This record gives sequence, C-alpha cells and structure tokens, in this order.
Amino acid sequence: MSVSDSDFASKRLHDRQRRLLKARMRHPDHGEIDILVRDVSEMGLGGRCDRELAVGESVVILLPDCRPVHGRIAWRKGQSFGVQLTAEINPEGVRNRVTVDRPTEGYHVPDAFRPSIETKRPGFRTRVQGPDTNNKWR
Repeated sequence: MSVSDSDFASKRLHDRQRRLLKARMRHPDHGEIDILVRDVSEMGLGGRCDRELAVGESVVILLPDCRPVHGRIAWRKGQSFGVQLTAEINPEGVRNRVTVDRPTEGYHVPDAFRPSIETKRPGFRTRVQGPDTNNKWR
C-alpha cells in the first residue's frame, strides 16, 4: 500500500517539526536497526531506513536522550516511513545527542594536510646582520 505524502499530511493530527538525527528502531523481524529521523510530532515521526517495513507492524523507537516509545508503521513509501506513536513525546526534547570531543591522542595528520616546512612568505626579504650597519637586506 502506497500513500502519497500530501494525502497523508492532510490526515495528520499534529504538526511535525523538522529534525535530522540518527535513532534506532526495534522491529519484530529485523531486530534493532538504524533509522534516520526526519520529522517529529507529539504522536508520530517520519524517517528513512534501508529495510523493508510493512504498514501496521509494531515497533519501538529509541530516540537519543528520550525514553523508548512504542508505535506502529502508519505508512511507507520506498525507504521513507511514518510511525504513529502510542504515547506522546515532546518534540522539543528530540535532539541530536551532544558528543564529547574525541581525544586526539594517537592521531596523526596525513602528510598531504601537514604544513610545509618552508614558512617564508614569497616577496619578503629577511634581514641579516652586516658589519657596518648591523642590519642588511638580503
């Protein structure tokens, strides 16, 4: 069953807020899979994944920094899908997890991106001490 985006958008009960973040989905056939969440509302979300999903399947959505929430696949079109949630969530609380800077210990900059040894700017001369003036241009 394929539903056009405009048809489904007209049937939405809540306005969706745009997001772009990685999340996980527990699926009865595929186990825990990676998904890309594209929009979120109080009672639903839209996303993409590379697995085959069927309308009506029960899933659990694992959003970053949120409790797991149950839902069912409401529509699917290609790799895009919509999930109708069984409990409300706060769309404002659905954000990308802030990552801590990774330590750079042991990291080496590739040779192609290292600064060259030569640090002279072209067109500039350097001073060398001379016997009579202590400053002589080269």
